[in-house]
Amino acid sequence: MKRRRFLAAASALGLSACATPPRGSFEATQVPAPRWRVGDRWTFRRTDGYNGVPRGMLTRSVDSIDRNGIRIVTRHDAGSVRDDAMFASPGIEMSGTLSENGPVTGVFTPHLHLYDFPLYSGKAWQQSLVRTDANGYRTFMSASLRVEGWEDSVAGGKTYRALVIRRDFMLGPRDPFSGPLHREELEWYVPELRGPTHMRTVEYLRKWGRRFSWIPSDRFVYELEAFHLA
Repeated sequence: MKRRRFLAAASALGLSACATPPRGSFEATQVPAPRWRVGDRWTFRRTDGYNGVPRGMLTRSVDSIDRNGIRIVTRHDAGSVRDDAMFASPGIEMSGTLSENGPVTGVFTPHLHLYDFPLYSGKAWQQSLVRTDANGYRTFMSASLRVEGWEDSVAGGKTYRALVIRRDFMLGPRDPFSGPLHREELEWYVPELRGPTHMRTVEYLRKWGRRFSWIPSDRFVYELEAFHLA
């Protein structure tokens, strides 16, 4: 896909996302960046967003922090690595996997701002960037992110105050032979847990043909089952 056509499609989807009414209550509270530590880990139960069928447990852990950055690895309960991500600082991702549908992974130029701390109700930001995969293939992508309101979120039988974050990604083609992939994320971020209690993801693939259309793709729900803060 040509860059101009791709960015035009991204803008259209971004405007659509902005039309969605924000969730939760607006407060003036500002949330600073978390202090991730080696040994922090969060385990999520993943279910299919279409039929509720279990799709395994995923554990996200801070494996190392050094001059190269913060390494956060996500592993399936079967032992496979689903994401090996590097962050320059909390929320600023240098490389990693944005979708298992492909998978969509690589190095981001400039760095991807998954969170733009401090966070507060109503804050929004956008990015245009390039993802370079292991084969050197460069893909233009864009991100539109918005911090919404505060909602109660239950995890492990306890109720937390969570800040709702909405992300819309136009990820570009998964590979040189496929149409572009659009991904939506809705996350409930809990400051005291240094991460989310819940997240919902929805993806759409562009259908090639005379008419511009999108077809539903992967859809998952993630729920925090256990965590350990070092």
